[in-house]
Amino acid sequence: MSCTRLRSVLVSQRDIFLGGEGDAWFRRNKEAMNRAEFAENDGVYQAIRSIATSGPSPDESFKLLEVGASNGLRLGHVQRELGMDVAGIEPSSAAVAEARMAGLDVQVGTAENMPFEDDTFDIVVFGFCLYLCDPSDLFRIAAEADRVLKQTGWVVIQDFYAEVPAVRPYHHIEGVYSRKMDYRTLFSWHPDYTCYSHRVVGHQTSGFVDDPQEWVATSVLRKK
Repeated sequence: MSCTRLRSVLVSQRDIFLGGEGDAWFRRNKEAMNRAEFAENDGVYQAIRSIATSGPSPDESFKLLEVGASNGLRLGHVQRELGMDVAGIEPSSAAVAEARMAGLDVQVGTAENMPFEDDTFDIVVFGFCLYLCDPSDLFRIAAEADRVLKQTGWVVIQDFYAEVPAVRPYHHIEGVYSRKMDYRTLFSWHPDYTCYSHRVVGHQTSGFVDDPQEWVATSVLRKK
């Protein structure tokens, strides 16, 4: 059995990403992320901007948490363009270092143990991170998001989407898997949460595609 295979058997995917794969993922994807436009072409930013028009009252400002914040490019854009108070957590220490150099409040961490007080945020964003989480962590992740989210808060999820849950091998480490499902169901089963929007597009084109393997969903849920 290879060392990489043995390591993936003995520890969780969470620990694998905290232990170095988060940095490796960041190095592989950094150039593409730096080219991204966090405006009209970004479904998450569009959702955040739409939420911003619905409140709170004019003398208040939103507090937003992004889980899987990487080096904070989206957070920085939200802060500059929408005037929000932003924070993030991210397993890659290299990405966090870049975010902090840009003056952003981003901490090394993962979603099942969020280092924030109860009822802190108006918006919690999951940006392409849930598909790499251990299934055993999903209940804790949803509970932590609910804990740090204010009672009249919002959850925005962008991730791979499947009508029936599907598992695929992760290309870079043997024994690690990515998972596609309808991630909004982590919250929508509960009567406190209502799905306000759910848009499915292609991963590569950002337009409508018929191939289920290419589906990505951006979902907006309201806690109230």
